[in-house]
Amino acid sequence: MSGSDHPGANTSARQVLIHDTPAALLACLALAVPMLVAFNMPPSATYFNQALAMLGWGGWMVLLAKAGPDRGLPLPRGASAAFPALALLTVAALVAPMWAGLPWALALSNAALLAAAGLAATLGASACRVGKGASVFTAFCIALVLAGLVSSVIGIIQVFAPGLADGDWIARTSVEGRAVGNLRQPNHLCSLLLWAIVAVVWLGEARVLQRTFSLALAALMLFVVVLSGSRSGVIGAAMLALWGLLDSRLTRPSRVALSLAPVAYGLFWLGTSAWAQHSQHVFGGAVRFSTGGDISSSRFGIWSNTLDLIRAYPWAGVGFGEFNFAWSLTEFPNRPVAFFDHTHNLPLQFAVELGLPLAATVLAL
Repeated sequence: MSGSDHPGANTSARQVLIHDTPAALLACLALAVPMLVAFNMPPSATYFNQALAMLGWGGWMVLLAKAGPDRGLPLPRGASAAFPALALLTVAALVAPMWAGLPWALALSNAALLAAAGLAATLGASACRVGKGASVFTAFCIALVLAGLVSSVIGIIQVFAPGLADGDWIARTSVEGRAVGNLRQPNHLCSLLLWAIVAVVWLGEARVLQRTFSLALAALMLFVVVLSGSRSGVIGAAMLALWGLLDSRLTRPSRVALSLAPVAYGLFWLGTSAWAQHSQHVFGGAVRFSTGGDISSSRFGIWSNTLDLIRAYPWAGVGFGEFNFAWSLTEFPNRPVAFFDHTHNLPLQFAVELGLPLAATVLAL
C-alpha cells in the first residue's frame, strides 16, 4: 500500500463500506465460504471448496468490472512485472503437454487459473484507480476476518470438544489434539489465521472495527494458531512482531500489540500444555515439536529430492505441473515416506518444473 492507502490515513472506510454492502457480501462468498465448507465427497476432498471459490471470485470480479471505467482498464501499477510473470507461467502450462506429456485437461486448468489470477489483479488495481480501493480492500479484510473467526471456533471445538465434530459441518481433526479447521490441514488453518490477524489489525486501524475489539479477535486467532501446532505459526508470530516494530504508520496500541505477538504465542503455548498435562488430554503441538515428533514432516527429504531433480534437469525442468510424476518415478536413496505432490517451497517448485533460467526470470519479476 502507498502511504495514502494506509489505514491510518483512511478515515472513511466504514462510511465507504456502508454504501458498498454487495461487495462485502460477494467478498465473503469468494473468500470465507469456501474455507468453511467441511462436507466433501470422493474422489476429490476439496471439489466443493474449489467450485465455491471460483463462483464467488467470479461474482465479485463481475461487480468490480461494473465499477470500473467505461472504456478499457487502466494499466495496474506493477503490471510491467506481474503480468509478464503470469504470462510466462501460462505459456509454460500450455506447452507442458507437448514438452512433458501433461494431460491437456490439467494444462488447460492450470492456464485458466493463472488467467483468473491476472484478471483479479487487473480488476483490483482498476478499482483503486477509480476510487473504489478502500471499499474493495475493506470487503476483502472483512471476508478474511469472518473466515478466521469461524475457523477459530471450529479449531477450538476440534481440540477441546472433538466429539462435536460431525464431519459434515465441522471437520474431524486428522491429528489428535491439533486444530485443522474445515480446511482439514493444520498448516492451511495456520496460514488463514495469520492473514486474518493482519486483516483484523487493518480493520481496527481503518476504524471499521473498534480497536480493542479487533485486538481481542487477533488474540483469539493467535491462540488457535497455537492449537494448530504448525511451524508456520512460530514464524508468523515473529513476522507480526516485525511488522509492529517497523511500521511507524500504525497507531501505538497496534504496534505494541503486534510487537508482543511472540510473547502471547509463548503464553498460549505454555497454558495449553499445562491444560493438556492436567486434564490428561493430548496437545498435538507439543507432540509435534518434541524430540519424538517429526519436526520437519519430511520436508528436508523432499527438498533434497527436489535438488537432485534440478541437477538432473537444470535447463528446462521436468515440465510445469509434472513434479509429482517425475518425483514418483525417480529413484532416491533418501525418499521420504510421506506422499508429496509439490515441493512445499515456491522457488524450488519453479526451479524444478521450469528450469533454472525461466524460474530465475519469473522470480525476479
